[in-house]
Amino acid sequence: MQLLQARPENIVETLEQDQTRLLTWMEAIQVITSEAEQKNAEDLLIHARQALKNVEAKRKELQEPITEARDRINDLFKPLADKLRLSISLVNGALQARHAEQARIAEEERMALLAEQAAKLAEAQDTGEVVELPSASVMPEAPTKTSRAHLGTVTYHEDIDVIVVNPLLVPRELCDPNIPRIRARAKSGVKEIPGVLITKKYTTYTRGGA
Repeated sequence: MQLLQARPENIVETLEQDQTRLLTWMEAIQVITSEAEQKNAEDLLIHARQALKNVEAKRKELQEPITEARDRINDLFKPLADKLRLSISLVNGALQARHAEQARIAEEERMALLAEQAAKLAEAQDTGEVVELPSASVMPEAPTKTSRAHLGTVTYHEDIDVIVVNPLLVPRELCDPNIPRIRARAKSGVKEIPGVLITKKYTTYTRGGA
């Protein structure tokens, strides 16, 4: 009980004073040249290891009340924190899925418009008709990267996900298969890698309002 009430600094100082002579003897050892010196060094080693064991025991004894209090607080907060994490995961997944679907639709509309323009240009080459290209303002817009909500903003960062579905098909320069190397190649713009499933995904970053 007295140990727990004492200041840790005072306990360390006392322990250090108790081992001053031992430390001095051990630090003086450079080369062992005789059996007597060997036995003496072995005794010092045994003594020092026991001293270290005692020091660690004192440290753990002082920490025990703190550790118990920390664990008790963690246990109290964990159920609520877990519920919030689960709720965040569910809502985050739904938002990411909606953003990905909006991006997919916008891309499909953009590609369809581009195909229509290409067809008109090809036809105009035969007829000599002048085709007026639509301005950029009529192109389908992708969902905004940062969405402003009532309480702040949510930013959707585009990323990719890679899953090795057949390691035997992965190119040799990407083997183990090496996931970081595969991911880097996919991020460089490569759409297809043998033996690898590449999908687009979004991660969200939130910022509360002032």
